[in-house]
Amino acid sequence: MSLPSVGELIAATTERMRAPELLSEDPRQEAYELVAHALGVLPAQLAGMRSERLDARAHGDFLRLLHRRLALEPTGYIVGAVEILGLRFKVDRRGFIPRLDLPVLISAGLSRVAEDVHGFALDLACGIGAAGICVAHARPGLQMDLADVSEEAIELARENAQRLIPGRGRCFAGDLFAPLPRERRGQYVLITANPPWVPDGTPLPQEVIDHEPHVSFFGGPDGLDVVRRVVVELPEWLRSGGAYAQECDPSQVAAVKSLLERGGMRELRVARVVSGRKP
Repeated sequence: MSLPSVGELIAATTERMRAPELLSEDPRQEAYELVAHALGVLPAQLAGMRSERLDARAHGDFLRLLHRRLALEPTGYIVGAVEILGLRFKVDRRGFIPRLDLPVLISAGLSRVAEDVHGFALDLACGIGAAGICVAHARPGLQMDLADVSEEAIELARENAQRLIPGRGRCFAGDLFAPLPRERRGQYVLITANPPWVPDGTPLPQEVIDHEPHVSFFGGPDGLDVVRRVVVELPEWLRSGGAYAQECDPSQVAAVKSLLERGGMRELRVARVVSGRKP
């Protein structure tokens, strides 16, 4: 029996990724990632290979990858990468895997600053650095600070920043604003954040519980403990007219909006992301 072509394998794997227990956000993209990794190429290179048939070695490699995915290991950790807005980020167990709704946060941040903006920006609770690096990539005049409580995640963010925005990213490990240079107070034109916002005790998918760092998700009884701490310090780090955007659960939007209003933020916008501007 002949082995499948690349195109046939992508199609079949896409269907496998639709299994409810996998909770795939994008079955087709996961299929491309797994097939490409087995072949030792990037997903974008598969377009010109669809008619090629796999050899036994590549097919065996693919089946081993598929077995890991069907055992609920996240694709990002299997292939060591995740693609956000055309940028390919290194990812491993040092940091959580950005979800496909992260571009909503990035877009909300970018909508608050001009294309020719210059100055400092901050990505708080940055994980692997995806949001901040995407913002800096789209706004070449920004110097991006990346901060996270996890020293391991910051190591990963530093690797991504050095490769994707060389010379424009500084990384700081510590609790929220604490590790940042004092001279940054009142200097940030934009702060983005993806703080832990899952209420303690919330059941999470098995692939998250078994593989990803829990510190990235749980945020107290109502999920907003860390957000409250951010809002208290936020005004002293933003410059006048500076903007803030953060991700939260849709059920928390009204509460986060109220926190920001009480914290003095104005021009609030809400969607999957809540954003505002310092007067």
